[in-house]
Amino acid sequence: MRCSKAQFLIELKLDNELPKEKGKALKLHLENCPQCRKYEAEARKLQQLLSTFPVREFPSWLHNSILEETVKHERKRMLNRYIVRWQTIPALIAIVLSLIGGWALGKTAYIRVNPLPDNASVIYSNQVSQTDSLNLVVFGESTLMEDLFYQISEDYK
Repeated sequence: MRCSKAQFLIELKLDNELPKEKGKALKLHLENCPQCRKYEAEARKLQQLLSTFPVREFPSWLHNSILEETVKHERKRMLNRYIVRWQTIPALIAIVLSLIGGWALGKTAYIRVNPLPDNASVIYSNQVSQTDSLNLVVFGESTLMEDLFYQISEDYK
C-alpha cells in the first residue's frame, strides 16, 4: 500500500469511518512504515487538540440566511441551464447554414472548374443508346463504362 493511501485511511480511522476490511491492510502497513506511524501520531495529536476548543453557537438568523441564498442560487442555476439550452439552437443553425453554403459553393466551383463539353448531350445520348441499360450506372456526368469528359466524339476527330 502506498503511503498516500495509508494516510487517507488513517484519517478515516480517526473519524471512525474506516471499513473493517481496510483496517487490516492499514494495520499491516503501519507495522512496516515509520513515516505513516508518525503521521498517525501527529493526526491523533491534532484531533485531540481540536477537540479541546470550545464549540461556538451560530446565530439563529444565519441558518435562514443560508437557506435563502441557496434558493436564490438554485434559481440562477436553473436560468443559466435554460440559457445554455437556447444557445445551442443558433449554433446548430450556423452549422446547417455553413453546410448548405459549402455545398452550394462547391457545386458552383466544380461546374466552373470542370465544365461539361458543349456536345455532352450528344455524347450522352449516343452512349445511352449503345450501352445496355443494366450496365449503365450514372453518377452525375459520368458512367461506369466510360467517362464523358475523356470520350472522344465525332466532333473532336
